[in-house]
Amino acid sequence: MYDAINKGLLASQGDIVSYLSCDEQYLPGTLAFIVEYFATHPDVDGVFGDTLVTWPSGELISFQKAYQPVWPFIATSHLYVFPSSMFLRRRFVERNELFDPRFRDSGDGEFVMRLLRKGYHLRTTRRYLSAFTITGSNRGQAASARDEDRLMATTLPAWVHRWRLPLNVARRVLKLASGAYFERPPLRYSVYIPGSEAARVPFEARRLSPIWRIA
Repeated sequence: MYDAINKGLLASQGDIVSYLSCDEQYLPGTLAFIVEYFATHPDVDGVFGDTLVTWPSGELISFQKAYQPVWPFIATSHLYVFPSSMFLRRRFVERNELFDPRFRDSGDGEFVMRLLRKGYHLRTTRRYLSAFTITGSNRGQAASARDEDRLMATTLPAWVHRWRLPLNVARRVLKLASGAYFERPPLRYSVYIPGSEAARVPFEARRLSPIWRIA
């Protein structure tokens, strides 16, 4: 998968790059918003937005608000910013900052941590940019993804493992302070669902939760 994404990025010509997997989609207005965001934030190398997690029917499972990615926090927990809501300047491709094709399931986490460790300015914006659909066969939920996470852990400094618990506490404090645990109902959105590929279907969710498998 990541080799294919690399080929797509290298073949692209735009000033802003992104990608979607087959279980993801952009929400209305996302691309216009991103163009404006980068035009008004020249110091930002990449941006993450909020994400809706849905069933194939389009019904909401949870909202996932982005909060500032910090590589030790990701290393000791999970990639808590969604790749479907990630947009990068083309300079990443020009500098050959691509995905490691050795990974088959967890390459997004390795990629984001690598960029952060190199000092790139990755920021977040408080807007829902994409929807991620739980299909039951998502690559990131495969058992092999856990094996890749353990492989990635072997590349981390020893102090990250020693401070795993306080780093996870600090991450949760950051999430709380950023407001990522909260959303005010109703949450209105529209997405494509099977059988409605010609037009998005509108939804209104009133029972809202930030909980989805991992906190």
